[in-house]
Amino acid sequence: MGFEILLSVLLIASYHLQYGNGRMILTMKDFISDSNSTNVDHSQAFQNAWRALCGGKGKGRAASFVIHAHETYTIQPQLLQGPCISPNIQIQIDGTIEAPKMAKDWGTSECWLCFEKVTGLVLTGSGVLNTHGENWWSSVGFSSRPEAVRFFDCHNILYNGLTQINSPRNHISMFDCTNATLSNLHLNAPENSPNTDGIDISHSQNIQVLSSTIKTGDDCVAIKGASYDINITYVTCGPGHGISIGSLGQGGASEEVQNVNVRHCTFSGTQNGARIKTWPGGRGFVKNILYEDITLINANFPIIIDQQYHQSSQATAVKVSDVTFKSFKGTSADATAIKLDCDPTTGCDNIVMDHINIVSSSPRTPLTSYCKFAHVISRVVSIHIDCDFRNEDSQPASSHPQPSAPYAISSTPHTQPPAPTTQPPLFFPFYTNFNAFL
Repeated sequence: MGFEILLSVLLIASYHLQYGNGRMILTMKDFISDSNSTNVDHSQAFQNAWRALCGGKGKGRAASFVIHAHETYTIQPQLLQGPCISPNIQIQIDGTIEAPKMAKDWGTSECWLCFEKVTGLVLTGSGVLNTHGENWWSSVGFSSRPEAVRFFDCHNILYNGLTQINSPRNHISMFDCTNATLSNLHLNAPENSPNTDGIDISHSQNIQVLSSTIKTGDDCVAIKGASYDINITYVTCGPGHGISIGSLGQGGASEEVQNVNVRHCTFSGTQNGARIKTWPGGRGFVKNILYEDITLINANFPIIIDQQYHQSSQATAVKVSDVTFKSFKGTSADATAIKLDCDPTTGCDNIVMDHINIVSSSPRTPLTSYCKFAHVISRVVSIHIDCDFRNEDSQPASSHPQPSAPYAISSTPHTQPPAPTTQPPLFFPFYTNFNAFL
């Protein structure tokens, strides 16, 4: 499945080899006071286990906390706070952890598993996190619903293998984090579940999302302000609202997102595909974005830039530039396969369409594009694009144009982009030195 996945597997294997006999292995039963485990709420036991991990109970040895297969525990919202004495924390969940089924039993927490100021965390396993969001969606407003898993001010994180079911709100949120890999995850919620984003990334850098399946009622992945160097690879999205940059600029905010790669991903039955969305009146920029090798299966709006998200007459807009859509193939469920709705004053600059082959999922239905105020460079595109800004078109396949590389920066609008800048690494330095975690 590619170099990124192989290296992720090697990293996980390295942990097992290095920690297998040298670690103190803790289990939930080490912290349960009643020998018959009759207590239906294991919140205190889980919190005690975290304190032992974070506080370095291993007495010179690193400790791991394991929930074995076929074990099921119910816990209330947990604040899992660092910094920790141990430079690396390992939690393996092969069983099931459930949140309280009724919203009234959650208290006032904004998240269920809330990791804060933790460095060197490995959260892995084949188990299930079930947050019973179905009991929130119709009874509690979006702004008052908690997230399932939150990483706040966390660094050097590996989150691998788990399945999350029915979050009240976002399944995973990352805020103010650096150097994190989320891999082999399965995030599941019904298509009609409101605001159940798969992964939200905000104020974070050097984040990777790898080899995961996300089926939710909102964005599969949303990348928000102050985020850069984001790689999303081999993700299957659908149902959901696509893999989105934004929304950005709400309430006149100044927000920036740059250096984002979305590669080898599939959109199946999604409301949108590759999407950038900004609010009128916002400020800042979105630039150096690549969507490449994208498979579409009956997806609505496969390619969309929307600078009129929640339309208004505001005078400013978040600047969108240097965006490449490359090697798209498959079917669109909507007649408008490409929608570029840009701000009439700010516009969208250097939007590259390179080898786009999209057909309608309905026989004999022609596909169209909608384009306003975008500077588009079109190369071998199956759908005609006509914008209010001047387009550059090297359409014939026989010309064999050089593909636009990620992070090509145009110094002036309406010109062919210069040579690309250096692409950020697929894996970041702490992954190439396993001792950084040890």
